[in-house]
Amino acid sequence: MSSRMERKKGEKRRAILDAAEKLVAEDGMAGMTMGKVATDADVATGTLYLYFKNKGSLLAAVNARLNQEFNVYLKEKMDQYSTGSEKVRAMGEGTVEFFAANPQKWMAVTELYQMKVQDPEDPHVQEFLKATNEMVQMMADCYRQGIGEGTIRDNLDPVTTAIFNRMAFSNAFTPTTEQKLLLKHNKIDFEHYLQVASELIVRSTHEIIPDDLKNSD
Repeated sequence: MSSRMERKKGEKRRAILDAAEKLVAEDGMAGMTMGKVATDADVATGTLYLYFKNKGSLLAAVNARLNQEFNVYLKEKMDQYSTGSEKVRAMGEGTVEFFAANPQKWMAVTELYQMKVQDPEDPHVQEFLKATNEMVQMMADCYRQGIGEGTIRDNLDPVTTAIFNRMAFSNAFTPTTEQKLLLKHNKIDFEHYLQVASELIVRSTHEIIPDDLKNSD
């Protein structure tokens, strides 16, 4: 295949993913249809199926791309710090900053957090899993570094802890209807809720509490 054809193919795939991400953010996963994506991406519906075998495969590809972009942002944020403890905090802060600057992506991620995997062997599902695992491994590396520095508890399993804490923060960042109602009922600001969640995660793993948390009680 010529480089020109490869370029056109890549551009068409990006257009499909852009349209799908926008529709998921605006209409939710249920409201996003292959027909709407094809129309917004200006491709024939049949062409859409040459790239993605079904809606689930397309959703996984959108989720994979979002996570890949997010990983790049987090790594750049983490690279600004030197200690494992600082990098753990940077991941939490970076998450809030990234989605505050990209509201469409935040709405899409909020929806895609509920995504059900239909075919674990689908290459786009595998792509999503790879991107998600890269984030987990970045966090696990922070824990390993912190353990070596003596600031993070040495009885933690870095990867298992990273998986759990990623899910915990993701749940806080993409609250269920029940959580939203409880926050509203108790007049709790969402930004404050995220701050508390982030602090709980840090406190649960640290042997030595960072100075910026010592005065937050």
